Amino acid sequence: MSFTTLLQKVQESETFQNFKQQNPDAQLVAGFFILDFLSNDNKETLDYKTKDDIFTFTLKDNKIKINKDKLIDDPTRPQLTEIQQQIKIDTTELKNLVGLKALDNGISAKLNKIIAVLQTYNQKQIWNLTCMLENLIILNIHIDSNTGEITKFERKSMMDMIKKVK
Repeated sequence: MSFTTLLQKVQESETFQNFKQQNPDAQLVAGFFILDFLSNDNKETLDYKTKDDIFTFTLKDNKIKINKDKLIDDPTRPQLTEIQQQIKIDTTELKNLVGLKALDNGISAKLNKIIAVLQTYNQKQIWNLTCMLENLIILNIHIDSNTGEITKFERKSMMDMIKKVK
């Protein structure tokens, strides 16, 4: 499901309407998506922040579910900031953008999964992607959600990460 569709379904729900009545200052701070091209076990959530809490909205069985957690109070972590609800690059375009950029970099392995987070990073709204490909290849990619510009592209191997843990 696309970010735009999920946002619309969440905001039209009775669950969200009640939440906004109780938390009128809540801000949309992130969208989290798992795009699984092998099992089609996709996940989509939207995160709203209040002063002390984070509320995660999920669509499950055609119903909106809400979970509440405390915000992590760690001065070394970047603060969650509000994201814009209008974007030009949606989740439906991410696979093609990743595939083209991978081919440009000589990577032809099949794309298995994308973990995509829509967030503000360095004062820009981006899709922060972790992409898992065949042959244990991992790509970390940042895509501007308004222009489609790829601002970061890193190739890693699962084996590199295993070596670091030892």
